[in-house]
Amino acid sequence: MKTSLQLVVVLLLSFSAAALDDAHVRYVGGTVPGVTAGVVGRLDTTSETSLTFEQAGTKVSIPYVSIESYEYTKDVTRHLGVLPAIAVRLLKMRRHSHFFRITYQDTASAVQQIVVFEVPKHMPPTLQAILEARAPGRCKPYYQSSLAQTDH
Repeated sequence: MKTSLQLVVVLLLSFSAAALDDAHVRYVGGTVPGVTAGVVGRLDTTSETSLTFEQAGTKVSIPYVSIESYEYTKDVTRHLGVLPAIAVRLLKMRRHSHFFRITYQDTASAVQQIVVFEVPKHMPPTLQAILEARAPGRCKPYYQSSLAQTDH
């Protein structure tokens, strides 16, 4: 029994270590050529004309005028069974992953592209406000919490 409790504590601590830090986002996937799914980089929102993902020499620029839609979702990072979920809940809040899915028209090739970023938990309100301000009328924001759709 003691060994099981120690294992649960170690697992809880390791889940926190996997979280993104404040300045980085993870490219989860999409249709942009030359970017590998799972790489961690920086999302630059300082430009007035485009949103830029920078990672080890690779740069993906998304012009605000080309953005067709975006979607913010929040999901539980680890889905557990009922008893482990109760045990974890007693010790610590469950961690959520925050995702932004952006659909845009590539200006060079006129092809629709999709990118999905996992962002730190503090970033969604800021990124959402930036998208609404710099791409007004072009964005069709769609808010969804997958947690609200299905109880796990």
